[in-house]
Amino acid sequence: MPSQIEKLEAHAGHLLDAFIRLREKYAMLEPMLFDPNTNKNRGSREQARGFQILRNSLFLSCAQDIAKLTLDADKRTPSIRNLVGALDEVALVAELEERYAIWVIPSVEEETDPEIAAALKRMEERERLERREQFREHLVNLRDLLVKLSSAPAMTGFLTVRDKVSAHTEVRFVADKYQLVDIGTLGIKWRDLRASIESMQQLVELIGFIVRNAGFAWESLDHQLSKASQSFWGVPADAR
Repeated sequence: MPSQIEKLEAHAGHLLDAFIRLREKYAMLEPMLFDPNTNKNRGSREQARGFQILRNSLFLSCAQDIAKLTLDADKRTPSIRNLVGALDEVALVAELEERYAIWVIPSVEEETDPEIAAALKRMEERERLERREQFREHLVNLRDLLVKLSSAPAMTGFLTVRDKVSAHTEVRFVADKYQLVDIGTLGIKWRDLRASIESMQQLVELIGFIVRNAGFAWESLDHQLSKASQSFWGVPADAR
């Protein structure tokens, strides 16, 4: 039977994987939203309709993922909300802090000079105290950032996309006839996707530090996704 921390680590790992998939989709969508050359070369004439279909589909998928990965309350879902909620348990947080604070210099036990050994021990203890303080700062920042993201106006629109547009196609009775929910009325701007994903990345990173005591190579991911997007949308040299 996995321990509570092992379950939390598994959920944090699944959250990271799901967030990377969201980043992948958004990397392909972003040029369609903000790059004039992509719109000119791929979103006009005969390609316009297909371009719009693809853009809208990616937009809805990203919006749904933002809502689901941030605020889904289903205990089976590795959402940011669920993971942060689990950190309300004092004993669990104390154990995670202890694991985070552990910092051992391998040479301490092998050092034969008592003065050097004592100095290394002091360094180790000082580092542990600093890491405990760092852990507590991460926890405060995690909770504050989640409150900020959850209360952002765009999040209401993302939740509507998840609940009524994407996951379940809802119709509304308007002016004596039924109409699909108009995405344009949800108050979501193109830039809200980017801003929300950037905030989510901070939260995912903090959860990694707190729960798994591990970081992630975000710069490497940025480079890979940028290269993939540019290679896909790039215009051949002879067409420029």
